[in-house]
Amino acid sequence: MNTHIAPPPGKLTAEQFLEFIEDRPRGERWQLIDGVPFLMMSPAMLPHQRIGLNLIQRLNACLEIHRPDVVAMHEVAVRVESHPNTRLVTDVAVVDFEVENVVYCTRFFLAAEVLSDSNTREHISRKREIYADAPDCQYILILSQKDFAVEVWSRADGWKGHVYRSAGDLIDLPEFGFSCRLADLYRGVSMK
Repeated sequence: MNTHIAPPPGKLTAEQFLEFIEDRPRGERWQLIDGVPFLMMSPAMLPHQRIGLNLIQRLNACLEIHRPDVVAMHEVAVRVESHPNTRLVTDVAVVDFEVENVVYCTRFFLAAEVLSDSNTREHISRKREIYADAPDCQYILILSQKDFAVEVWSRADGWKGHVYRSAGDLIDLPEFGFSCRLADLYRGVSMK
């Protein structure tokens, strides 16, 4: 197994990237944005995991009733056809209930990122732009793990972002029959 972490120099094609990560340890979380590979923090901090789990549980409870054709899943690898040299991993994604035998999903309806120390503002902003280019994506959520703060971006609203900061704020995603208070997404997470 190759123990050298540095990827090949310069920008990579998707094929070069996939060849590079093939020999990397399974615990590493590499992503490719516009040909530039980067390593995400692994494993994620417990607040990061708990916030993602809270979102998945609440989404799936609503989806089971209102959209049984889709399901929320954790750490979904995605690709967007209009960005051929990009391979991303979302913290949470809503995908078709019946999944294909592939690594990178091309059809997703929601992508959510829980911010961690390895995320730069540039990476998150670029990922949001790429997710928005996916033809089936309806929502992009960006959740802080350090304070009460969730950004909700919606295709129906022209991809304008709305920020929720109060524990009692209500987050509605009507296409999924989803509604919850901001505090519900942070249940079990200490904000000291």
